[in-house]
Amino acid sequence: MIDVASESLLRVPTEAAKVFPGRPNASTIWRWHRSGVKGVRLETVVVGSRRYTSREAIQRFVERTTAAADGYRHCT
Repeated sequence: MIDVASESLLRVPTEAAKVFPGRPNASTIWRWHRSGVKGVRLETVVVGSRRYTSREAIQRFVERTTAAADGYRHCT
């Protein structure tokens, strides 16, 4: 879960897409948030009417999707 007090927030999808490796399309960021990849969803929070993720959440997402692709169970 994203800790808004200590994590670096990024607007979804515009700022988040610039931070992800490979710079995925904005629609890909939304799909990772809504549907996930191999059972892993990108963590987001809503502040006001805007949705955010964090650099740390992106790191966790990449680690967990890599583990899932390699056949390991991810920790939550």
